[in-house]
Amino acid sequence: MATSPVIKHTFAERAAVDNLNDAAILNSNNAAGSDVPSNADVVVAGGGIHGLIYAIHAAGYKPGNLNISVIEKNSKPGYKIGESTLPLFSLWLKMFGLTAEYLLRIFGLKDGMIFYFLDRENSGNYTDFASNGTPGLFLSGFQLERPISELLFTLLAQRKGVNVYHGKEVDFKSTEVYGGVKNNKIEIAAGKFDNKPATTIDSSLLVDATGRFRQLASRKASLQRFEGYNCDAFWGYFTCPKDESKIPFRFYEGSSTNHMCFPEGWAWIIRLQSWEGSPVANLMDMITYLLDCAEAGVPGDEIPSSEELAKKFGCKFRWITSIGFAIRNDVKYPEDMSAYGTREAERKFNYFVQKYDLIKKFMSNFELIPDLYGPGTTWFIRKSLAYQSPVVSGPGWLAIGDACGFTNPLLSPGITVTMSTSTLAAELTHQALDEAKKAEDAAAAELAIRKSLAPYDEFSQRLMLVLGVMNRFHYECFRDPRLGPQVSCMWQFVAGIGTPGWQLIRQNYNLTFETFVPHIINWAWGSMVEEYGLVANEAIKLLAPIPLEEDLSDAVVHELIEISNRVKKAAVESDRFNFRWNGLFRHYDILLNYSEEKTYKDQFVRQCKNPECASWLALTPKWKKCYSCGTERSEEDAAIVWNPPLPAEEVKALVRAADNKPNRPVVVGIEAVA
Repeated sequence: MATSPVIKHTFAERAAVDNLNDAAILNSNNAAGSDVPSNADVVVAGGGIHGLIYAIHAAGYKPGNLNISVIEKNSKPGYKIGESTLPLFSLWLKMFGLTAEYLLRIFGLKDGMIFYFLDRENSGNYTDFASNGTPGLFLSGFQLERPISELLFTLLAQRKGVNVYHGKEVDFKSTEVYGGVKNNKIEIAAGKFDNKPATTIDSSLLVDATGRFRQLASRKASLQRFEGYNCDAFWGYFTCPKDESKIPFRFYEGSSTNHMCFPEGWAWIIRLQSWEGSPVANLMDMITYLLDCAEAGVPGDEIPSSEELAKKFGCKFRWITSIGFAIRNDVKYPEDMSAYGTREAERKFNYFVQKYDLIKKFMSNFELIPDLYGPGTTWFIRKSLAYQSPVVSGPGWLAIGDACGFTNPLLSPGITVTMSTSTLAAELTHQALDEAKKAEDAAAAELAIRKSLAPYDEFSQRLMLVLGVMNRFHYECFRDPRLGPQVSCMWQFVAGIGTPGWQLIRQNYNLTFETFVPHIINWAWGSMVEEYGLVANEAIKLLAPIPLEEDLSDAVVHELIEISNRVKKAAVESDRFNFRWNGLFRHYDILLNYSEEKTYKDQFVRQCKNPECASWLALTPKWKKCYSCGTERSEEDAAIVWNPPLPAEEVKALVRAADNKPNRPVVVGIEAVA
């Protein structure tokens, strides 16, 4: 059995002895040292989650093939919105040995999604839709605070040989991007935190990972907006109730990403761990310890709990709740909003809390946390969320993540779906630069790069278009509480989980470098599945012309449900979507027949019995201790409940599959994006 690594405080001690600031201690961990190099194969502008995913994936895909430098202007990983992830994100982490035993010490648990569809005309009435996540036997989902996740990825990237520089900034005005091999002149501005002079990096590729700011992509083409309404988001952070019995929604579980949906939009509720206020060097020591545990394969019950780690490494840890609204921008607000607060975000947030009685009752269980991430961070707002970059690559550059586009936080596409751009770009980078190095001259090298990157633009454009349809589909169906559970949510999860040819359960929830990108580019939350697209477009065509202020008639609602059911019947009869739907969904049987009376499903989570903790725990016989507080639980408390029951031989088969090493099925090539 693997032995737990010795707990060290190397970074904290060095930072104290040498009086190193955050940027200095982070940069000192680079294999190339703290100074920015004069050349690199790839320079990534932006050390956020997509810039780091790109760099880690590229470094792991062909180790030692590329010299990569990530340039981040902030002195340390900082606050960003975007906290909920999906199974493919967990599978990507699993490829690097980062599984739930280690990550649930610093991330929150995510076990699927629950939606509550409120009735605008009948206060207190609602319908619901619930889908489990993946069983803890195979995989865990995560809710993450971005600073801690990006610090983890920084340290992981540095272990993979990537240089990640904080407190440095790409000067886009002075940077010259030409294409070819080492023809780019990437200007790095004078350091704000280390007094280093400006410098230049010669590189073959500049990757725009600057998110919605699109620092390079915006210079190549103006962003495009989607037709129809856009959406605005406003949010804050709240305390996390241990006792959820007073939550006014049946079946509520804080382990899920919960959604309150209504005609104007929706609200998210995400329970996550916060490490805000912890010294960066101390967090580096704690994460390094967890990375060492992962490399050694230390069993979960032998790793200190979150609370124990916080004490050992001198860090601050607590559970918080992210709550926010994403509202259509064609909503008409009262002329005078002063009664709802002092700032726009606060006023609009409180307006919808007061408008819907169920939301008001729900919010009575939470208390606002002022200035969690520093002065002026009590309330947040972001307008016109949806956009698309029409050009995402060119001679000497490409864009990834939110620099390619964004639609809506609904269903968490911003990290997991869009990491298809980051990982596909990482693999195509190898292909492009390998071919360029074989070329006889600069012109031939640039042609080779353009040919290699050609599938990337096509994929990005298609991805953003189908995500735009996905977003519109749900918003239109939010207008009547009958449509969410019977049409939009049902199709989203059937297409996303039962994607023909790409079901994760058939691969025992393991992917490899040979299979990950082919899988994720063909997944796209199921929005590229033919049946899904047919129903989604019919819904938009039928509902969009009806003004938002009007209630949908029974005739229109029934017409859309009938359209959906006809397509669903043909899909079920085709045997293209076989899955354990009666265990996954609360209100559906194995043949996807809907019934409000059917309320059972599989149970993959349970709360810790320590009343001072009450954290939600993944059920798996491997873990007898709460990974949040360390409290032990019985074998019965750790067991999955299969509902309807599974025969004993099937349960044993699942356990055997969960213990299997990653398999290597036949690879579908990059051409599958077409």
